[in-house]
Amino acid sequence: MSSQKKSKNKIIIIAVVVVAILIVLHIITGFVLLSPSNLLILAGNMAVPTIIALGFTFIFACNITDLSPGAIVLLTANCAGIIGNACGSPVAAIPAMLVGCIAVGVACGFINFTIYRVSKIPPWIAGLGMTMAYEAIVGIYSQARANKELQVEFLRDENRILGSQPWIFIVLIICVVISYIIYNHTTIGINIRAAGCNENVAKTMGINVSKTLIIGGIIAGLFFGIAGVIKESVSIFTPAQGGLTSLSTVFQPLAAVLLAKALSKNINRIIAVPISTFIIVVIFNVLTLLGVPSGTFQEFLLGSVVIIFAVFAQRGVKGVVK
Repeated sequence: MSSQKKSKNKIIIIAVVVVAILIVLHIITGFVLLSPSNLLILAGNMAVPTIIALGFTFIFACNITDLSPGAIVLLTANCAGIIGNACGSPVAAIPAMLVGCIAVGVACGFINFTIYRVSKIPPWIAGLGMTMAYEAIVGIYSQARANKELQVEFLRDENRILGSQPWIFIVLIICVVISYIIYNHTTIGINIRAAGCNENVAKTMGINVSKTLIIGGIIAGLFFGIAGVIKESVSIFTPAQGGLTSLSTVFQPLAAVLLAKALSKNINRIIAVPISTFIIVVIFNVLTLLGVPSGTFQEFLLGSVVIIFAVFAQRGVKGVVK
């Protein structure tokens, strides 16, 4: 049997198993899980984690361990609120929020990856430092507003279009399509993966490794900027965070990326990301429907899921997950 046929058979088996599990969970939850209303909730809940996970995919392709995306999304979400309220009508606010937040996300990606390449500091250490820096920027702005006796920046309802149906799904689909094309069908996407896999070999191929990896960070920042707009549009406002608490934002996307890595032997990496995010979101939706508290236990489970998926992602793979 050819390897291609074996791969197709594995995909069919995985799909059948997943569908069977969903049906069982649907019954356990009193036929709520797969109801149309709950499916819409699930689709909405997976938008931000999926877009963040797409950015993480490019970071991992660079063979970089960076946990600052949560703080970048925090920063871009606050920028969305500021820009959206300053522009007034949705006709001006929506494009301005997207352009402004993408610019901020791209700038953060450029800064982060330039620091990683120039300083030679381990990225996970530098990333924690940048996380605190981005959190501090938001904190300083929030404190400045508080000193003037101003409320937290609430994004006006008319400018929250991208957080509602069907726009949130349209943005999600566009992000998946763009990332799929860049990752699989562009020279820069191939170069990023080559440089992340083996810098020395990439150099012999004529690839400018530093430039390529920095571009990888910029692409990731683009998706974090979009995620910030969607997050602000869904939640109305994003409160300031400090003490690395923004790290909590990255764990669902991180789990999704690691699961996607484990599935990538049979499914394209980018296509596997939204599938993996859906699985993660379903797990926690089921727990909520069964009355499991959303605090400590669910967080413990999420941490366990990240570790388990990391183990599966790392099996037989070198230099991708550190």
